[in-house]
Amino acid sequence: MNRMIFARLLPALALALVIGACSATAPGPTAGFSLSNEPLLGKFVWHDLVTDDVEKARRFYGGLLGWKFEKSTHPLGGDYTLITLDGQYLGGMVRLEDPAEADYSRWLPYLSVADVDAAVRFAETAGGTAVVAPLDLGNIGRAAAITDPEGAVVGLLRSRVGDPDDSTESAAGRIVWNELLAAEEGTAARFYGSLAGLEVSTISRRGGEYTLLRAQGRDRAGVMQRPDPRVTPLWLTYFAVDDVAASARRVTELGGEVLLAPSPDLREGQLAVVTDPNGAILALQQWPQ
Repeated sequence: MNRMIFARLLPALALALVIGACSATAPGPTAGFSLSNEPLLGKFVWHDLVTDDVEKARRFYGGLLGWKFEKSTHPLGGDYTLITLDGQYLGGMVRLEDPAEADYSRWLPYLSVADVDAAVRFAETAGGTAVVAPLDLGNIGRAAAITDPEGAVVGLLRSRVGDPDDSTESAAGRIVWNELLAAEEGTAARFYGSLAGLEVSTISRRGGEYTLLRAQGRDRAGVMQRPDPRVTPLWLTYFAVDDVAASARRVTELGGEVLLAPSPDLREGQLAVVTDPNGAILALQQWPQ
């Protein structure tokens, strides 16, 4: 995805729209979620779907995950779609004209950092790229977007009013995990540890060790070696479903594609990796696990 495309993407950050509608001086419950008293550094606090066909995406995700949608406008103008489930905001959808690139449709996660400008400088020094320079979001905070040294894309946010807190329980239809598929797992984990103050640890699980990124005493994300050298490093967003096998079948019915079907050899049959009809990759996770 090129720099021009991302420059058009970042101002659509729906978190600024949602938080901006409430008082910036009194963190607490808002229409759709509650805010922490301070930014939750190292947490992924928002997700945008970048797509060239919002209506097709709405039909797919509404049919698959039970989402509802609200039309809105982003701060610099243009249409923006907010995603809701049970009255709570989950993320947003932004439409971009087809840039003649086959792989730009994607889920984009935003990571809470202490200082966006410093994080961008660090990323550039470490071999990453600032695809969108730090940008003010009024009294909401400051944001940017980078590619990490391996090319995975991630948004950065420093909120001035707190971040969506951890009070919302995980359930079907919600985002439950973010996982980096890395070219070199250890190096990538150390990069994000330095970028966002995340603690890097490893656990043993079936198939070997797994790397965790932790903050505030919570597991915030995972890092694993990409399954094939041909896979471009990327952040993979996980969505909870009640029945992963049935959901994988539903993906095909709704026009998506199953890349990895549920299998006993893949996370004990609790995981599927799919694409939506516009090509964005996502993971479906059986919930509760």
